[in-house]
Amino acid sequence: MIAKILISFGLVFVAIGTLGILRFQDVYSRLQASGVSDNAGLGLVLLGLIVRGGFERHDPVLVLLLLLLLLTNPIVTHSIAKSAFTQRHTSQEEEK
Repeated sequence: MIAKILISFGLVFVAIGTLGILRFQDVYSRLQASGVSDNAGLGLVLLGLIVRGGFERHDPVLVLLLLLLLLTNPIVTHSIAKSAFTQRHTSQEEEK
């Protein structure tokens, strides 16, 4: 029961992040929407998978995958934002 709730909330977070990417015009807003929601959503999905089957032999791999996600997602988001800032990327509203 708890596993299904965690996985469901995780999928909702990922769906909200996807809608944020499609809805927002600015690259920085898109990064905010995708970075926060994907990190939370995929983290909840992985935690739900760990809780779902009890503690099995593949759970350490899921924990390592969760740690990798938590370490790399902010680094990638920062790299994209720094690249957009360096290239002086502006929103479509500012160009008009």
